[in-house]
Amino acid sequence: MNDIEKRALAAVEAGREELFALLAQLIRFDSQNLCGDGREQALAEYMAQRYRALGMETDLYCPDSVPGVCESPLYWPGHNTAHRPNATGVLRGVGGCGSVMLAAHTDTMPVGDLSAWRVPPFGGVIRDGRIYGLGAGDNKSGLAAALFALSTVLALGVPLRRDVILTAYCDEEFGGGNGALAACVKYPCDDVINLDGGNYELWAAALGGGCFRIVLEREGTSDDCAPVYRALSLLMQALEAFGGERRRELAANRYYAGTDMQRSAFRIASFGSLPDSHTKASVDFVLYTTRTREQIRGELDAILASLSPAWREMGVHTQGFMATTRFFDYMECDAAQETFSLLHACAQEAAGRPVRVCGSCLTDLSVIMAQHGARACNFGILRDFSLPGGAHQPDEYVECSQLEAYTKALTLFLLRHCT
Repeated sequence: MNDIEKRALAAVEAGREELFALLAQLIRFDSQNLCGDGREQALAEYMAQRYRALGMETDLYCPDSVPGVCESPLYWPGHNTAHRPNATGVLRGVGGCGSVMLAAHTDTMPVGDLSAWRVPPFGGVIRDGRIYGLGAGDNKSGLAAALFALSTVLALGVPLRRDVILTAYCDEEFGGGNGALAACVKYPCDDVINLDGGNYELWAAALGGGCFRIVLEREGTSDDCAPVYRALSLLMQALEAFGGERRRELAANRYYAGTDMQRSAFRIASFGSLPDSHTKASVDFVLYTTRTREQIRGELDAILASLSPAWREMGVHTQGFMATTRFFDYMECDAAQETFSLLHACAQEAAGRPVRVCGSCLTDLSVIMAQHGARACNFGILRDFSLPGGAHQPDEYVECSQLEAYTKALTLFLLRHCT
């Protein structure tokens, strides 16, 4: 590590309280994604202001306004992104040596049941070595770390040879993808680091899959849910076998074997009779896969074909499996290329330990890679979805020490990649 790098990391250490306060400030913005609409605007405007203060060329733009976005096969309609802006800041390098984007999303999941939170979801509470709040890890830590890392590098007065683009994009939750797509279309870069990752791991594969729903309906009227329940039971047995295939599939993949993604490769999100109905029931589920959309559709169609005779005898029918998110396509980045290797080395050096390379959950990495190619990856610190305080959970938090190491890793990366 050279003298400039040592000074940079010392500056991150000295400014750790400022870093923590920055994340806390971002948490205080209500930027909930409400599945079809969202509240990202105020946070996007704040990020644009911060980018402008660093001397960056700053752009505040809605995805639908970017030429080619709405026509793209990656675009997911019905998300009202015409008034949910991205914020992008561009710092021009002096060497003409290419460009790199550090991107993170501004939206969060809905707050959910407020009574389940022991800390205010928009409080940005810092205590006991943790920073609490909705979006702390998913994904406001990425916004904070990228901004702080670049400001640290600029404070050293070191000229950058590459363009550095910071982007705060909207519409990631619920399988949106339109914000990431717009950023990639409007600001094509040589490399993209999507900061929506977890566990301080590098994610080198974009996981495939998505969310689905099926509704069963029994003919006629009834005051008893039992008949449709029996049809639902048959479906649940078939879906359990389908889920087992998904887990075995990921167990055979080098990036997913033994990971949380393999464990949760098929999950029932909700099931049961529909409100105020004795004749309707539904199942919502999430699947992770390395298979194509057509292959998964074939398996789901086979389930319908196998159950239809029994359902007809029960007087039950269905419109089939409906996608409730876009389908994420499985892709792998080029983990052997120089930028990925450099980021991996910086992450390990900043943490003082080995850093695992594995695969992502369902993130916009699939959109980014589809638009940019294999020179993209995820790196972030959200906690696993199944853990207390994890992503999408009440009392979401990140560890202060991990946020500091994460910011140091990005600082080292910018110094080594761009100077």
